[in-house]
Amino acid sequence: MTQDSPASIKEKALAKALSTMLRPLVRLLIHQDITYVGLLNLLKRTYVEVAEESFSIETKKLTDSRISLLTGIHRGDVKRIRTENCNQPTEKELKASLSSQLMSIWMGHQGYIDSEGLPLSLFRYQQDGSPSFEELVFSISKDKHPRSILDEWLTQDLVELLNEDGLEKIQLTQAGYVPEEDFEEKLFFAGKNIGSHLTSVAHNLENQTPAMFDRAVYYSNLTDDSIEKIERLSKERMMAALTEINQFANQLQEQDSTANNANKEMHVGAYFSRASLKNAQSSSLEQE
Repeated sequence: MTQDSPASIKEKALAKALSTMLRPLVRLLIHQDITYVGLLNLLKRTYVEVAEESFSIETKKLTDSRISLLTGIHRGDVKRIRTENCNQPTEKELKASLSSQLMSIWMGHQGYIDSEGLPLSLFRYQQDGSPSFEELVFSISKDKHPRSILDEWLTQDLVELLNEDGLEKIQLTQAGYVPEEDFEEKLFFAGKNIGSHLTSVAHNLENQTPAMFDRAVYYSNLTDDSIEKIERLSKERMMAALTEINQFANQLQEQDSTANNANKEMHVGAYFSRASLKNAQSSSLEQE
């Protein structure tokens, strides 16, 4: 029997891992009526963009021919893709990004949280007192009207209006910005979250140092009741951890605001996944 070479073993392991990663994505694509051909067109564009972003050589111009050689995509297609500009953010993406920033500040900035780290109720108008919702919005964007954002958040039950001594105040009701109904906004955050996680995975598989933190807990052979208990505990603990990290990161961002080398970004997330077993497995605890 011919023994597989190390390169062949590595290729098979990568193919198996990629298949596992792609299965939920393909299920989503089929559910959204995106065919194999449709994915190929997107994949072609992504190959060109990644080659351009990550595989340039300092002393040499990254030509269409070079990208064609790296990706296996015809030079004519490479030239067409490079001259098109299809990555401008949509209005929905801009709105989702703004809302996420506002929530992060409300839950993380010292001026918007109490001594226990909980978000304060905000005056609706700056003229009524500080901190105010108008103040919060204008700290991020002078182009967006606070009323339109407030109306949107009220519709999504993210906040509620209170009346204190004849003054309107706004209370946060959700621990973060979660667009429950808007599919485009949910896709925006899904792309950022999954993309960031895969960035960590790729970094570690490429043996870059220092390695990025990437851990998970797995258990099987559990009842629905047990799953619900674990999920409830996971949400509580992970939300508490993310809230603490958000407040810490907000403080450091303010501290770094005048630094010349403040050119890095970070992304940390948490998730909980449940599924039915296809084959019986023994219970286990694993970390990757």
